Amino acid sequence: MKQTFSIIINAFNEEKDLAECIRSLKKQSVKPLEIIVIDNGSKDNTAQIAKNERVKVFTIKPRSRGLARDYGWKVAKGTIVAYLDADMIVNEDWVKEILKKFDTGADGVIDRIRVWNPNNHFTKSLDAFYKYRVDYNYVPFLAWAFKRKLLKEVGGFMNTWIEDGELGKRFLKAGYKIMLAEKAIRYHKGPPRTFSDMLKRNYFFGKNEALSIYKNHPETFPRIRISLYLGFIALEILAVIGAIIISPLTLIWIPLSFFLMYFILCFKFLFINGAYGKVSITNCLLITVSSFLRALIWPAGIIKGYYFTKQK
Repeated sequence: MKQTFSIIINAFNEEKDLAECIRSLKKQSVKPLEIIVIDNGSKDNTAQIAKNERVKVFTIKPRSRGLARDYGWKVAKGTIVAYLDADMIVNEDWVKEILKKFDTGADGVIDRIRVWNPNNHFTKSLDAFYKYRVDYNYVPFLAWAFKRKLLKEVGGFMNTWIEDGELGKRFLKAGYKIMLAEKAIRYHKGPPRTFSDMLKRNYFFGKNEALSIYKNHPETFPRIRISLYLGFIALEILAVIGAIIISPLTLIWIPLSFFLMYFILCFKFLFINGAYGKVSITNCLLITVSSFLRALIWPAGIIKGYYFTKQK
């Protein structure tokens, strides 16, 4: 049976970016069956812009992102459903390359993400990391396109913020195969665009991963990383106590430990992960800065979500 392709765009107050997203889909070398915009209770002109672009529009009462995505596949008609956010645009062969993977045995497909218009040190290093991650030993852990019947079988998206990651866990656990479409590219215009953005997002995602993924899939809880993080924090506290009780010299452990942590991450990325010679040294150093900051903030979010926040 010939595969038919439905594209679902989640949108909440996206009047700035939605039209460009839709137009990139209209330029596809292989035309989709339908483009559907799920207007998640926007207060701006999102719905009207979608109507002006002559795509299907469903305006729903404000719901979580997961429930809005879940609504999308239920109203879609294609045998394949693929998701985009409104602040993304795709290359002209996006549909074609995703369909190729389904034709070769995929149950779900993830595409290649890149940063739209990387214009500062952070976005340039993030884009370099995205490219490196796909080119070298990338194992898909979630999907953005699915066989619709299988999405139905696993129960669709949950009412949660990290809906894609949680669904990916269930999809793989059910024995379905997720494949990477290397030549299908989505460009993301939204955050993170700065290191500050990244810190806020990683704390937010850490907290919500704990609520939506680890409590539902406890076997995936990163026990070793959390134990190392708590041990690191304990050593910093001991250094402060030592400075109060013994000598201010014990505080030297704090900058030394941060330097050591950064050095280990840098060495791992360059040589163990194999980035040396494939990513510029400047980007390697900046990517390691991001990894270092994530190593500090992401576990804090997990601890907050897992131990101190009750899921509504």
